[in-house]
This record gives sequence, C-alpha cells and structure tokens, in this order.
Amino acid sequence: MKRVDELPFLNFLSPEFQADPAPILGELRSHAPTLQTAIGGLVIDHGTVEALLALDGADHVRRRKLGSRAFTPRAVERLRRAMRSLTEELIDGFAGRGSCEFMAEFANHHPVQVICEMLGVPSGDHDDFARWNDQITWVLSFELANRLDEVRQGFEGLSSYIDDLIVERSVQPRDDLLSALILAEDGGDRLGPIELRSMIAGLLFAGYDTTRNQLGISLALFAEYPEQWARLAAEPELASRVVEESLRFLGAIAVAPRMAAEDMEIAGYHIPKRTLVSLGTAAANHDPAVYEEPQMFDISVEREPQLTFGGGPHYCLGASLARAEMQEALPIFARRMPDAKVGPDVAWRPRTGVFGPVTLPLSFTPKWD
Repeated sequence: MKRVDELPFLNFLSPEFQADPAPILGELRSHAPTLQTAIGGLVIDHGTVEALLALDGADHVRRRKLGSRAFTPRAVERLRRAMRSLTEELIDGFAGRGSCEFMAEFANHHPVQVICEMLGVPSGDHDDFARWNDQITWVLSFELANRLDEVRQGFEGLSSYIDDLIVERSVQPRDDLLSALILAEDGGDRLGPIELRSMIAGLLFAGYDTTRNQLGISLALFAEYPEQWARLAAEPELASRVVEESLRFLGAIAVAPRMAAEDMEIAGYHIPKRTLVSLGTAAANHDPAVYEEPQMFDISVEREPQLTFGGGPHYCLGASLARAEMQEALPIFARRMPDAKVGPDVAWRPRTGVFGPVTLPLSFTPKWD
C-alpha cells in the first residue's frame, strides 16, 4: 500500500491555483485520485468523494434526524412568495440607475432576511445576525490567526442571542423553525440547548454566507455567458437546472474537511489516523469521468448531481433553502437585468475558504414590467 507522502503535491496557495485551479487539478488528476497538500490529503475523484461524504458516526445521524423533523421542504416552500417579493423590492432600490454593487445592495441582505424570517428572528435584529455571521466565517479562512477577536465577538454575540431566543421560544412557541427545532423529538429524544445553538448557527452560516456568495458567483458567471442569461429570461422554468449548473461549475464551497478517525485506505493509499483529509467537492464536480465537458458552463445539459452540498449524513441541511432562494431570484434578475455586465472593480475572496465576490459592480439596461 502506498503512503500519503507519495501522492502528487498541490500548492493551493500558489498564484496560479488561486487564479484558475481547473488546469492544475486536471493535470494532477491524471496521476492520482488523491493529492497531498501542506495541511493533509485532498480527494479529487468524484466516486471517492461521494463515498467518503456518506461516512459518519451515530451521534451526527441522531442530530441530523431530529433537525430534519423541523427543517422540512414544506417550511421552505411556504417562503417562496416572500423570497420573490423581497427580490423585487431590493432590485427596485437600484434598478432605476442601471447599476449596483450587487453584494452590498442585494446579496448581503436577501439571504439573511430569509433565514431570519424562517427562524423567527425579529426584523430589527437581522443586521446583527449578518454581522455576527460575517465575523464567524473567518474560522474557515487561513486568515483566522489575524481575525481571532472578530471571530470571538461573532460567536459570543450569536450564542448569547440564540440562548435568549431558545428560552423565549421554549416558554412561548411560535410558528417558526426555532420553535419546531425545540419541539422536535424522536422517541422522547430532543435536541439539547448546546445542540440547538450549534444547529441554528450552522443553518445561519449555510443560509446566509454561502448563499450570498453563490448568488454573486452566479451573476458573475452569467455576465460571462450572456446567451445563457437570455435563455433563462425567456425560459424561467429552467431555474432549477441553472442553480445546479452554477453550483457544479463554481461553488462557494470547494472542500469538505474531514479527520480520519482511524487508519484507513483511500484509493490504494494508507491514511493514518488523525490525518486531515479534505474532500474536494469542487474538483469532483469537474471530473471528466462523470461530467461531459466539465469545464463548460451550460444550463441546457442534463448532468449527474453535483456534490457542492455534500452527501449522505453530511448533506447540507439548508440545501433546500439555498436552492429555493436562487431558483426564485435568478430568473427575476435575468428578466430585469437582461444585459448585466461586470464592472472593472470586481474583487474576489481567496480560494482558501468560502469563495465568492467581495464586491461585484454590475451595470445594465433597466427593464420594467
């Protein structure tokens, strides 16, 4: 059996990889389905990533089962009308001038308002939730060491608020997701206060930061592919396929980190216990063994399911919410901003955490109904 140090090495901090990882991964893929990096292994083969995503312990399955009893498709579906109304309202704020900074004027507002509405957080507190989440997301960045104070403030602010909200909803349940999570039970088993706090923080992260970045990515992609933008405007029923292709082609999350709980073998290589193994969902989404012409962004092609939301017990609990938000928003943008173009001052986050635009200036010819 081969050792990890015999794997091809990937420098994911190199300028070349940060600029465009596809050709580098494509070359390395021809040598091995798993790579070594400065912080551990990176699995890039679609089949192996999919199989490893399904592995987990019984405790996670228990929490996931209880959470799923509250976070149902019905809870998401009943918010779709509100999602559309909020999208139109936010676009109205900048449509008249034919330009916007998309992240500041739309993406930073829409997802957090939707997830807070779903949880039952009062509207006056939505901005606090957004700020705390912004601070917490640095835990997934290599800049964490320089952002510890911000992360601490975010965790303390969010934890304190959620704890108070849990106490309030425990006494007076309402028709919202938080109350449903508190009341969820399976044979007398319920989520404890720490588990509730952790699950709500996870839903906020999935429902806000990743979704806002994926929305920004999608707008930037369609500005590069105007013919597909026009097709979505003409055929809004393609929204579901559009969302899946955006998530496959360039996802806000590129890896799912895991720690080997015991010695194991991956694709013929020995992985020692406690080795960090990152499952390269982005790389797997471009595996030519699974996807025909994977480097082509094409909303007309029927493809295998993408892995950006994970899989198995770790499949993103907020996937249905993120999908619904994008499915409702993107056709409206295609209709009202038919010739959207990205300005010269676009700035991107590094590919070492949650990826997406920091700023995304857009210009367009307004189209009013």
